[in-house]
Amino acid sequence: MTNYRLTTAAEREQFYQLYLYAFNREDSAHRQHYFFERYDNGWAYGIKNGNKLGSGLYALPFNVNFHGVPFRMNGIGDVMSAPEFSGRGGAGTLLKASLQEMLEKHVTLAYLAPFSYEYYRRFGYEQVFDRMRYTLLGRQVPLFHPQHQTGTVQRLSLAEALPLIKPFYQTRTAGFTGGVVREDWWWDHLVLQTRRDAAVYTDDQHQVQGYIIYTRDSQAMTVEEWYAATGDAWEHLMGFILRNGNSFAKLVFEDQNSRYQADWFPNPDSITATVTPYMMARIVDLADFFTRYPYTGDTLAPVTLAVTDPVLPENQGTWSLGMAHGHIAVQKISAELAEQADIHISIQQLVKAMFGTQSLSHIVFVGQATGNAAAVARLDALCQHDAPMLNDYF
Repeated sequence: MTNYRLTTAAEREQFYQLYLYAFNREDSAHRQHYFFERYDNGWAYGIKNGNKLGSGLYALPFNVNFHGVPFRMNGIGDVMSAPEFSGRGGAGTLLKASLQEMLEKHVTLAYLAPFSYEYYRRFGYEQVFDRMRYTLLGRQVPLFHPQHQTGTVQRLSLAEALPLIKPFYQTRTAGFTGGVVREDWWWDHLVLQTRRDAAVYTDDQHQVQGYIIYTRDSQAMTVEEWYAATGDAWEHLMGFILRNGNSFAKLVFEDQNSRYQADWFPNPDSITATVTPYMMARIVDLADFFTRYPYTGDTLAPVTLAVTDPVLPENQGTWSLGMAHGHIAVQKISAELAEQADIHISIQQLVKAMFGTQSLSHIVFVGQATGNAAAVARLDALCQHDAPMLNDYF
């Protein structure tokens, strides 16, 4: 297999110059710092067009927590081609090369932010993460007073807040449904990305119990991230957000939880709530995902799945899953048995079912997979059904 990894200083500079052109960015010392921190922590790929870089992308190595199970995940970004090189399949070639290297190096999952959902579905990715966007006009902000006058809220820049936020965030990751376990360099990168502020709630024992991260412009305050460990923390942070209604034309909250949560407002119809597709995901190492997946039960009568994955042949084939007393047995069996498999499903639909985006039963019901009803019900009963959530963007 051709090696498309970029390793030299000259290739690093070419990648940056292609990035500036492809995304119409202005060069600056700040942008270089922001860009090269990301580049130097990732796996960069490129295809040359003569002596210039024609196409490129990077894969950022992360760890995610999926219902208590850690998985390695690479986040794909800066998928780009020079205009004179576009249409030649360069980006697709690099996507396949990156997936193959991930599989070889035991990276189980891959996420990306699509410019086209249809395009990335060709490479086994599927839309998995949604977000709920709440918008409240400043003149419609309701009166709100926390019931308990305990603790304090500090308003800080994100850089100032990191020593308080980082250890608290780490305590929340066990409850993640696919979110990133952030390393120090990624926290620093969030500071570089754009101007962000934070509000941190500490209780009377001076322990951090919650925070928000937000941005501001001339029109809106936009909350990008909100974690609260206690009801007091939630109330005080909500109070802080709503008190900003006097300063901005509108308040916006980008919630990683796509389930509607504005029912507590006195007049919920004053809030516009919109669910929007967010990021896509892909199972790269299917054997590892099947083996270490956090099944919700301890018994599964054997089920066979014929999985199609034209990009990674290691995943394509017929798989047998069975469980007794909490011990999962995963085996890839003879390809000749595919026609007799209980369930026939693509790698895209499988990630939806196992991430909890849609139930396996619904996927079969709408014709995106086929299967024996009893086998579908058995496996569906053991899959996670809480919607996956992701705050990060690559």
